[in-house]
Amino acid sequence: MAEKQGVGRRQVLRGLGGAALAAPVLGRTGTAAALVTTPDAAGAPRPEQLHLQFGADAAHEMTVSWAAPERVARPVVRLGRPGHGLGTLVHAEERVYTEALTGERVFTYHAELPRLASGSSYTYRVEHRGAEPLAGAFRTAPRGRSRGFRFTSFGDQAIPAKVGQGLGPATPNAGYIVDAVDRLDPLFHLLNGDLCYANVSDAPVETWRSFFANNQRSASRRPWMPCAGNHESEVGNGPHGYLAYQTRFALPGNGTRDFLGNWYAFTVGAIRVISLNNDDVCLQDGAFSAYRRDHIAGYDAKGYDPYIRGYSDGAQKAWLERTLRAAAHDPDIDWIIVCMHQVAMSSAHFNGADLGIRREWLPLFDRYGVDLVLAGHEHHFERTFPVKGVLPGSTLLTPAPQATDAAVIDTTKGAVHMIIGGGGHSAATPWSAFDAPNDGVVITDVGPGDPRHQRASKTATEPAPWSAYRDLKKPYGFASFDYEPHAPGGNTEITVTHYGADLGSPNYEELDRFVLRKPRHH
Repeated sequence: MAEKQGVGRRQVLRGLGGAALAAPVLGRTGTAAALVTTPDAAGAPRPEQLHLQFGADAAHEMTVSWAAPERVARPVVRLGRPGHGLGTLVHAEERVYTEALTGERVFTYHAELPRLASGSSYTYRVEHRGAEPLAGAFRTAPRGRSRGFRFTSFGDQAIPAKVGQGLGPATPNAGYIVDAVDRLDPLFHLLNGDLCYANVSDAPVETWRSFFANNQRSASRRPWMPCAGNHESEVGNGPHGYLAYQTRFALPGNGTRDFLGNWYAFTVGAIRVISLNNDDVCLQDGAFSAYRRDHIAGYDAKGYDPYIRGYSDGAQKAWLERTLRAAAHDPDIDWIIVCMHQVAMSSAHFNGADLGIRREWLPLFDRYGVDLVLAGHEHHFERTFPVKGVLPGSTLLTPAPQATDAAVIDTTKGAVHMIIGGGGHSAATPWSAFDAPNDGVVITDVGPGDPRHQRASKTATEPAPWSAYRDLKKPYGFASFDYEPHAPGGNTEITVTHYGADLGSPNYEELDRFVLRKPRHH
């Protein structure tokens, strides 16, 4: 764990005409990143990589985050309502980490904005001493079932242009998809892991910088809420490789210190969103990086190992069960949505689904009535029928479909799983990877390996009666979700639309639409 150089503070400042608002105690995000509260004298680089995150209560909490190429003095956020000035001043805290591969120090800043009004618009500006400010705006979530909203999701984005030696993936679609999402004006966006692939790049800091700069035009105006995928684990950056991720994002707490941000939950409307880190339970050796192995000084001597299965020693699973149990019994929650990276089902001969997820997560999803699971990892679009339990006699724990209507789905019968892995990666799942009729592909074990040699996946195929739809037309895409709290007949609905595009095309067209429906939780 990196040295903690400072502690959080809470301070209330009132600007002219502005209401009092408490500055954050970002000690709550005391990750392995160092927290610094006394920056050096101003160097005046402009703020960059601006992005937002909800707190645990999306109606009342928001965090503004950004970065600078060097330490800055007096980082603050000025906040206000449209037309009423920026009367509230909130001090930000600094987090720092040193990239193990290059030795670069990374400086990020986070200002937590609590006690906001629900369903309201705000404007803000981030500033350092002596620097040109950077402005943004956002909306808080509506409270409870007061009104509906839209959100969007994809995974496996990468960056729009290569950096460094060009070792990491990059396509123009990683940029085009941001504009396609933005045109739909969602309240928030879910990133289903493998954000920018910094762990396979020779220039990881610049890769992260490109990722945030690319998304800033949207992420400065709505939260982009991530889950950590296998490519967010950068061996050498902290005990499990997540130090860059934990430094750059300030996410809702999970009751731990070292794992903060790796899993978390937030409530938006009558939806409980749960973000998981599947590398904790996956069999696949997915975080291995030959480049980092060969170029990090002292890789062997320091005992680095990118295979981190079981790293939380059961802490994440225990938290997940507590969180699911609370959501299932909360009369104000109608929907439970899980955002994760690796998948429980896939009909592609690509990575494959992971038996570890089926063993550890799916029984909990069944027990507590998860409605929707959003994932990436496989670089295509696919969705399932509602699944619950396993097919009789299945040694692979093949999920059992509980209905076969692919157009209108009652999620009280089981959870619908979606693969939305076409965010922009340059290695889309090839069409030749799909069997007809559909076969499921499952990682059942891994071969021998060690910190210097990646463990090869062992896979098996299975019948795939759970597969409701897969897109074999467009390799890149995202999904939108229109939540309606008050549908006819005492129901609540989410209308899901999948949009896809060809490589190099900015035109994302509607390819699939279906409805999730269930009774409201009275």
